[in-house]
Amino acid sequence: MKHTGVDALVIGSPELIRYLTGFTGSESLFVLGKTEGCLFVDSRYTEQARRECGKVQTVECAKKTDGALRYLTASGKKNVGFDPRKLTVAEKKIFDSSGLFQLIEMPDMMEGVRAKKDAGEIARIRSAARIASSAFLEVLDGVKVGSREAEVALQLEFAIRQKGAEAVSFPIIVASGARGALPHGLASTKKIEKGDFVTIDYGAVYRGYYSDETCTVVFGRPGSRQKKVYQVVRDAHDRAISAIKQGVSTGRIDAAARGVVEKAGLGKYFRHGTGHGVGLAVHEEPRIAPGQDTILEEDMVFTVEPGVYIPGWGGVRIEDLVRVTSDGCELLSSVDKELRCL
Repeated sequence: MKHTGVDALVIGSPELIRYLTGFTGSESLFVLGKTEGCLFVDSRYTEQARRECGKVQTVECAKKTDGALRYLTASGKKNVGFDPRKLTVAEKKIFDSSGLFQLIEMPDMMEGVRAKKDAGEIARIRSAARIASSAFLEVLDGVKVGSREAEVALQLEFAIRQKGAEAVSFPIIVASGARGALPHGLASTKKIEKGDFVTIDYGAVYRGYYSDETCTVVFGRPGSRQKKVYQVVRDAHDRAISAIKQGVSTGRIDAAARGVVEKAGLGKYFRHGTGHGVGLAVHEEPRIAPGQDTILEEDMVFTVEPGVYIPGWGGVRIEDLVRVTSDGCELLSSVDKELRCL
């Protein structure tokens, strides 16, 4: 606030509200001043907020936007920051209607603060990753030629929940054969066929914190092209991980992976960033992508997930979740990334 000249922040992101206050409900609005804060909830969440938020002031109001407006007006705030992606057009109009303060767009507010995790956050992410990896290995043993992608996804979600997760991180991706060329190919009714590459992207949520991991396996003996593409992606994955250390930019990590894929002549098939931060959301800062200049610090947590997606043929993605340490990184996901032939 000191550096941006704002007097208060209007925060609508559930993840950021949870980070700042401890409130886990799905609907609220938080106004954060330089020395005070106030959480606005409706009657469904009053008791929950008071139990979860400790000393944070909580106000019950039928319309949280109206409550926040009254608070800002009474406190004499003049410059109020907000994230335009987390406040609706209708909500912004309500704040604008007062004419008593100026709204200042602040995209990604406080994302940099959340990027570096504390010990408690890391412990929860580590638990989420352990649950997900364990569930994947358990389910994979039962997947056969003829299994439907959707069946595999359902079994994996059940195993993740059974092992203690409160949810899966996202709809599980199971993409086999030519469908592997879809980076986010949600599980379909397609049957897995002999010779198929199958990409499985999954994660668990444990006490609010997420994990994210991807494995690509082959059913049967891999062909020469499959071996080549898999090895290129594996080398890109390993090169990026070996480049991780404090003081290095996220763009350099991406370049380490991307350079391997491009050298192999497959650069046009690598169509996304090399990774993303993971925490209270499955996608948050830092971004591991071309041109990004965020400098890595100890205890940042993010994915490393290079991929190659060839239309009409299929694809490979290999993803691990890592924590930056004082001398490199720690792998939080635990499935070995050697090519598995089932």
